[in-house]
Amino acid sequence: MGWRRDNGRERVKALLAALERQAAEASRLAERAQRDMGDDRFASFLDFRRKVEEIRALFTLTEEHLQGVDESRLSDLRAEFERMDLLLTRMLTRTMRNYFSGMRDDQVLPIGARELFEPELRSIDQTRARLLSPRYADRMAPEVLADLDATAEMIRKTIARAPALPDFSDSPSPPKPTRRLRTLGRPIRN
Repeated sequence: MGWRRDNGRERVKALLAALERQAAEASRLAERAQRDMGDDRFASFLDFRRKVEEIRALFTLTEEHLQGVDESRLSDLRAEFERMDLLLTRMLTRTMRNYFSGMRDDQVLPIGARELFEPELRSIDQTRARLLSPRYADRMAPEVLADLDATAEMIRKTIARAPALPDFSDSPSPPKPTRRLRTLGRPIRN
């Protein structure tokens, strides 16, 4: 039975190391997205968002592993996980705020920008709820929550002026031919 606990501990250590690597990569992608935005290019923002989703999935997986192993043997790793969670949340919050604050009011936004940025609002709401949970409430700096609120407001303003993807679902069906051409069935003569 002892080998299982050690295996769980090693697995959590490996997941925490992977989180650190992913966070460093997310930081690089965020810098690139910031630079590209100045040139009205938003594809690198998608790369950054994908990396953030990978980090969130890794956090969920790490948290599940922490819950599945004896608490007393992982208390140090749980503390490290929570410290890393707070640091990454702070970094991602600051990154998102910098990204959206760097967006000009006259910035040309691509078609579909609304759908691109709407998930960020949901993510901010989820992050805010997590930070206000009893586990983090007493350890979260108030400026992080203020950054989240300010970022959400910037995203709402951007979404309000962003073009949406065209909605073809409500468009009428193509007109039906009223009568068939008489010559349609005749052979062509030379």
